[in-house]
This record gives sequence, C-alpha cells and structure tokens, in this order.
Amino acid sequence: MSKILNMMRDMDFDKIQHIDQLPKKPFIITELVELKQFIQPLTSEEKFNLFESIKTDGIRDPLILWKREEDHVIIDGHNRYEAIQKMGIKDYPWIEKDFQSLEEAKDWMILNQFSRRNLNAKQLKYYRGLLYNRMKKKHGTNQYSKGVENFSTPKNKASEQIAQEQGVSEKTIRNDGLYQIGLDLWNEKEPGIKEAVLSGKKKISDAKIREWATGLADEAPKENANTLFMKKIERAIRTLVKAEEEGLLSEDQKSEIVRLFK
Repeated sequence: MSKILNMMRDMDFDKIQHIDQLPKKPFIITELVELKQFIQPLTSEEKFNLFESIKTDGIRDPLILWKREEDHVIIDGHNRYEAIQKMGIKDYPWIEKDFQSLEEAKDWMILNQFSRRNLNAKQLKYYRGLLYNRMKKKHGTNQYSKGVENFSTPKNKASEQIAQEQGVSEKTIRNDGLYQIGLDLWNEKEPGIKEAVLSGKKKISDAKIREWATGLADEAPKENANTLFMKKIERAIRTLVKAEEEGLLSEDQKSEIVRLFK
C-alpha cells in the first residue's frame, strides 16, 4: 500500500476490535446505494464461488459497519451480506468503524479497493481516477459535475502524488480521472454500461469513454441527428420536384413551396 493511501486510510477511525470480542448480529443493517456504487458487482461465477466458500467455511471475513444512531451501514461486505440473507445465516462476525461523515466513509471504501489483489486493469483505472478526482475536490476545486474544464491545479498536484505512488505517469492519472467521469456519465445515460465495461463483458476503448467527460461524445449524436434530418429534407425536395414534373402540383402549391425555401 502506498504512502498516500496509508495516510488517507489512517484517519480517525475506531480501532478494529478482535473478532471474538464482537457481538455477532447488529440490530439494523442498512445498504446505501450511494456507497454500494463504489464496489464492483460479482460475476455469476464469482458469486457462485463465494456461496460455495461460505457453505464450506462460513463467513471468514467480518462485515465492516458504520454505526449511526439509528442503524449500522455496510461499508465493506455487501456481497457477503447478500449471501448471509439468502442463506439465512444467523451468526456472523462484524467490525464497527466510526466515520465523521458520509464522505469519510466513501474515502475509506475507495481506498479499500486498492488493497484488493483481484482488480483488473479497467477497475484499477477507474478507482485511480476516482481517487484523483476526490483528492482534487478536497483541495477546494469544483466538483466534476460542473465540468472537468473547471478544475484548478492545487500546489501539490494530486496527479503527481498518485502517479508516483502507483508507478505510472502523471498523464495516465489525469486520463484515469477523465475515464472515471466519462464512465459514470455514460452509465447515467445507459444504466449497466459501467458494470459491463469494468467486468470486461463489454469492450469499449478508453478514448471513447473519456470523450463523455470532455463533452465530445454528446456532439456525435447531434451530428447524426442533423445528418438524418437533412437527408429527409433532400428526399422531400426530390419528391416535390418529381410531382411538379408530372403536373401533380397546383400553382398555389408551387408558390407555397417557393416561399418556404427562399
């Protein structure tokens, strides 16, 4: 784990208690959609293997829960919790962590992804971009929802820091930032595309995904629509010319057509 990730993960969280000292079942467990979006859903094969592992060995890794006044929110272990519910498991371990805000919980979840060894290249690219954009946001820059062109550059560039720790170029990190924004924007227009791309089920070039962040992707549909409209106009004109040649138009109709196309 890099120094940056270690520093960000060492925020004022509660110490992890020993598993055998934990109560086994919290009273209310809540899954927040805005947190669940930070984890990649399991493939059918991965889910099958998880269920089989739990049948054989039980829940080996405790759920990570954020205790709030009214409930406990899942921070890590969404897939295990799904298995717990479907398999009717009554006894499972959990660890309580304390977060000052939802944003701290999000930071922990993002950084926790880097500790996983099974991230593929697309997932790693996405999470690097997500980390980069959130680090820039913490420096007081504008949120990417207002457009990536509005980002200002902090004194200690987030891209340089992450690039050094991850062993890639600064340009790669900036591109990763556009990749993350682009994929999320595309997913808003076409739900499910993000999961398909990050799981490897759908092959789309990185450049095409980044276009959604820069706004170039929005221009292509407009151009296609304009081209289609002009083709319809051309067909209509040819039809009118043919009708005139065959004497099917009245003088009033001819005058109206001339007026419209002046």
